[in-house]
Amino acid sequence: MKSKIWTIITSMVLLLLIGCVSYYPQVVDIPLLQKKGDVKINAGYFLAPNLDDALNLGVHSTISGGVTDVLAVQAYSSIDIILRWHLQCALGLFKGFENNTVTELYGGWGFGTGGMWNVNMDFYNLYFAQFNLGKANVGNKNVDYGLGLKGGFVAIDYSKYNDFYSDKLFTDNSWIAEPSLFLRFGGKKLKMNIMVNYMWANNIPEIYYFPLSIGMGLNIKIGKKQEIASK
Repeated sequence: MKSKIWTIITSMVLLLLIGCVSYYPQVVDIPLLQKKGDVKINAGYFLAPNLDDALNLGVHSTISGGVTDVLAVQAYSSIDIILRWHLQCALGLFKGFENNTVTELYGGWGFGTGGMWNVNMDFYNLYFAQFNLGKANVGNKNVDYGLGLKGGFVAIDYSKYNDFYSDKLFTDNSWIAEPSLFLRFGGKKLKMNIMVNYMWANNIPEIYYFPLSIGMGLNIKIGKKQEIASK
């Protein structure tokens, strides 16, 4: 009996905290790749509050690599505590400068799910471009810091779902803009990573997205001695 009561209480708390959301800004790593062969793996957890009375929790991971001294590839995944997930991939260009400044430009596609508790299951497609600017390995704490700006187009299909059928109700198409700030510090190979993202959308109802996300985790670099690729 007690276990049933605690299950009901836990479910009610989760309903209040998580809320119904179709989209929120993802905490995709800003790797600041410097040369061919650099690989960076970033993983941790994220919080996505709606600045009112709900909060989303989950885990994320990003892998980024320099294919050449200018061409990069990136893949990202996340999943929250009620199994709403997001996947995306991107191709990019990067350039490093002698003062440890790095610029990056990525373009790609993402896909994910929203809704809550399998009552309303939403699916979306995201088409985006993102520009990153930052400095790598500053000072004796090997600090990385910088910012990113993602712009794109998201199409969300809202569906009513149960165990027997799924009916598409309507679609929202919206332009989005997502500025990001990040800070990393630690060793040359392993660093603590903190990221804050915000989002503006011109055509997604406010009840269907969380505008803020905060990510924390570890960033691992695989590659030879840090060098800025001269172009």
